[in-house]
Amino acid sequence: MPSVSSSTKKPSVCLVTLGCSKNLVDSEMMLGFLKQEGFHLSTQPEKSDVIVVNTCGFVEDSKRESINQILEMAEHKAKGRAKLLVASGCLTQRYLKELELEIPEVDLFVGLGEFNKIGKLLKQKLGGSEIIARSYVSDKQILPDPDAPRVLSTPRHYAYVKVSEGCNHRCSFCVIPHIRGNLRSRPIDSIVEDMRRQHAMGVKEFNFIAQDLNEYGFDLKDQTNLTRLIAEVEKIPGKFWVRFHYMYPLEFTGPLIEAIKNSSKVVPYIDMPLQHVSDRILLSMKRGSGSRYIRQLLAKLNQAIPEITLRTTFIVGYPGETETEFQELLDFINEGHFAHVGAFKYSDEETTAAAKLPGRIPDEVKQERYTQLMQAQSDISLAKNREKVGKVFEVLSEGVSPEHEWVMQARLTCQAPEVDGVTYLSECVPGSAQQGEFLKVKITEAHEYDLVAQPVS
Repeated sequence: MPSVSSSTKKPSVCLVTLGCSKNLVDSEMMLGFLKQEGFHLSTQPEKSDVIVVNTCGFVEDSKRESINQILEMAEHKAKGRAKLLVASGCLTQRYLKELELEIPEVDLFVGLGEFNKIGKLLKQKLGGSEIIARSYVSDKQILPDPDAPRVLSTPRHYAYVKVSEGCNHRCSFCVIPHIRGNLRSRPIDSIVEDMRRQHAMGVKEFNFIAQDLNEYGFDLKDQTNLTRLIAEVEKIPGKFWVRFHYMYPLEFTGPLIEAIKNSSKVVPYIDMPLQHVSDRILLSMKRGSGSRYIRQLLAKLNQAIPEITLRTTFIVGYPGETETEFQELLDFINEGHFAHVGAFKYSDEETTAAAKLPGRIPDEVKQERYTQLMQAQSDISLAKNREKVGKVFEVLSEGVSPEHEWVMQARLTCQAPEVDGVTYLSECVPGSAQQGEFLKVKITEAHEYDLVAQPVS
C-alpha cells in the first residue's frame, strides 16, 4: 500500500491489523470500503489523518496487545497529524462498554457487523457531522463477497479465502462463538468467483480459512460442503495451490479425504488444531473426540495421502492438567505425526466453561510445559526437514527475502505462509525467480524450520 503525502487533498487512513488471518480478511474488506469512499491508504500512522486499529480479543495476550496498540496510536492523534482514531474488530465487539469508558481517545468504535459503513462514517466524522454516534456494534456478521470492494494486504501471489464465519462448537476454552456467533457459510459460487478474479490478478495460492473448515456449508441446508466446494474449485482454469487451515478433527469423511487426495489444486497439507490428546482433558474441553479417534484419523490420512503434511495446535496448562497428562501429550508429539506444531499457554476467558474449572496451573509451570513441548517439536521438525535433503520439490517463489535483500526465498507445499518456515534459494540471483513463479528445486540444507535449495532445470 502506498503512503500518502501530507499535501494530498483527500484524507489518508492507516489501518493496523492484529490477530489471525480471519481478522486480516476483515481488514482487507475495510480497506476496500475506505478506498471506495475516496480515502488514500497509508502504512504510516504518523502521516495519516485517520488511524484504524483492527483488534483481536481471543486470549489475554492478544487483548493486552490490542489495548497497547490503541494507546500507542492515540499518541499520533495527541501529538501528530491524526484527527480520528478508530477501534474495530473482536476486542471492540466483545468489550465495547468497557472500552468506551476506559479509552476516551477513541473517536469511533466499529464492530464486526458494521465495518462496511466505516468509509461513510469517517467522511461524515471528518466533515464535522454531529449525528454520527461514537459506537456501531451489532450482532450481524459480514461475509466476503466477490462484488464487495477488497484490497489485498498480503503479497500479491497469495491470498486468504474466508469460506465461513462463526462456529457451532462450544469448546470450553474458546470465546469465538461469543464474539463471532454461529456458523454462517458463503455459497460455493461466491467463493469460486472470488478465486477466479484473484487468480486473474496474479494470486497463485489460496489459503482457505474458517473457524471449522470441515463444517463449511452445514448451515446452508442444501448439501453444500467442503467436498462439493473442492469439485467446483477443480474447474477453475490455471495453475494455483489451495491450502486448508483450521480443519476440526470431526467430519473428516471418506469422500472429503478422497477429494483432497485426488485434487490437482489442493496441496497435501492439513492444519488441524487438536488442542490435547488426554481423553479426560479432551472431554473437559468439549472437543467431541478422544485420543483413539484422533489416532485413527491420523492413520487414515497418512494411509490415503502418504505425502501429507500435518500442522496442529495444542494448549498447555489447561485447568487441572496433571504432569501425567502433559507427559501423555509430550509422548504423542514425540511420535512424530506433525511437521509443524503451535502451542498456547491456557488463559482464562470470561463466559467460557473452562474459566470456572478448579485446578489453576501456575504460570511458571505453563511456561515450562510450553518450552518442553516446543523443544520436542523443533527436534522433530529438524528430522523431517533433513529427510528432504537431496530430493527435488516444486516451490512457489516469493521473490526477494524480506530478511536478506540478496537472497531469494520460496515455499514448498509443506510450508504455509506466515506460520511455517521458508525455503531459501541458493545460486539464484535476486530477480531471476519472479514472485508467484513455480519452480523445481533440490533441497541442499535443512534447519529446524527453514530449508535451503538450489533451482534445477
